[in-house]
Amino acid sequence: MRQMQEYIVEVKRTLLQMMALGIVLCGSAYLTGGGWRIPGLILGVITSMIYFLLMCYRVKKSADMSVPKAISYMRLGWLLRLSFVAIMLVLSIKIPVFDFLSAVIGLFSLKMVMVGNAGVIIMKSFFGPRK
Repeated sequence: MRQMQEYIVEVKRTLLQMMALGIVLCGSAYLTGGGWRIPGLILGVITSMIYFLLMCYRVKKSADMSVPKAISYMRLGWLLRLSFVAIMLVLSIKIPVFDFLSAVIGLFSLKMVMVGNAGVIIMKSFFGPRK
C-alpha cells in the first residue's frame, strides 16, 4: 500500500513539473515575440501529459497481472500511446493554428522533466552528505 502511495506522489510531482515547464516555455515564447507558438506548445505539453498518464495507468494495472499477461498488456499500451502521439502530431500539421515544431518541443516536456530529475538525483548523490 505504501508503495502505491509513493507511486501516486511521484506521478503527481512529475505532472506538476511538466505543467511548470509548459508555463515556462509558453512564457518564454510570449516574451520573445513568439506568441504564435503558444498553441503548439500547449498541444505538445498536454499530449505529453496524457501520454504519461496512459503509461502510468498501464504500469499500475500490469502490477497485478501475471508476467506473460503483463508483458502483452504493456506491448499493446505502447502501440496505443504511440498512435495517440502520432495523431496529435498529424493534427498539429493539419490545423493551421498549431505550429508543428512547437508541438514537438512541447511533446518532449516529459523527457526534459525526466532528464532534469535524473540530474538532481545524480547531483544529490555526488554532492550530498557522506556517511
